[in-house]
Amino acid sequence: MNLKNYTESKARGLTSLLKRMTPEQLDVFEERNVLLATGQGSREGCLRTLSSDCKVRSMLAYFKEKNQRSLKQWAFLSAKARIALIHETREFYLFEDLLWPLISDNHEAIEWCRQFDLLYELPEKVTKFDKNDEKSWMFNQYQSWLALNARWDELGERSERILSMENQITKDRSGLIDHRFYLALAAGDSSAMKAVLLEMVTPAVRRKRYLQQSGITWDLIDSYATIFAKLAWRAGYELELDTPWIPKEWLPVNPLPNYDEPWPFMRDFDIWQPFCEPYAHLSPKRPDSI
Repeated sequence: MNLKNYTESKARGLTSLLKRMTPEQLDVFEERNVLLATGQGSREGCLRTLSSDCKVRSMLAYFKEKNQRSLKQWAFLSAKARIALIHETREFYLFEDLLWPLISDNHEAIEWCRQFDLLYELPEKVTKFDKNDEKSWMFNQYQSWLALNARWDELGERSERILSMENQITKDRSGLIDHRFYLALAAGDSSAMKAVLLEMVTPAVRRKRYLQQSGITWDLIDSYATIFAKLAWRAGYELELDTPWIPKEWLPVNPLPNYDEPWPFMRDFDIWQPFCEPYAHLSPKRPDSI
């Protein structure tokens, strides 16, 4: 972990990712895709590792090859594999999972995540968590969904509520800064958004949250701050952020003309197919405009 010298941190991050691109690892990548194509092995396990491997390739595409198109392409494949996994397991996505559809700029993947509210619509007795409990991780998770859906009034009110009880939050206080960003986003305050994001990437704040982030990205970017910056840009706030921890080239919303799906099993999977019962009524639905 090097929080002050970005060049050294980037070198460490690339070294770590390249260990997942050895000839042996590349063979495993191809073997796993054969299992998915032939319906063998654990589909859940294969989709989970495929999503992860695509993230590695996305980061290497940008930070090693300087290829932004490949960054977005691999990020899309990771996001689609994650959606396929959700169909398989009905599990939810975590906040950091939003990074990949957002940096891919793929409209369908982002729209699917925007509509995916299974976790919030199921009764508490099923999920075991309450999205309105300020001390629950689900409160924070729901905040990201509100931001993705531009539900500014609700987002702002909830942000004010949790910040007003800051002294009562004794567990994982590191996430309180997120609600300061959400409050600024809900209010459309670009200056406040920028100030919070630049605070997020200071060594003091990154030290607290470093281990909370994915090992794929933690030495290359600040995942949380990058997600927030993408949310701001998608809402029309084109923040200028001079920090390598939030790559400025990623922020404009520029989808690729087309996204390749190199494997038949991926092409054959329709993200808009309904969930199995009893959750079919909670399935995201393909918009007419897509």
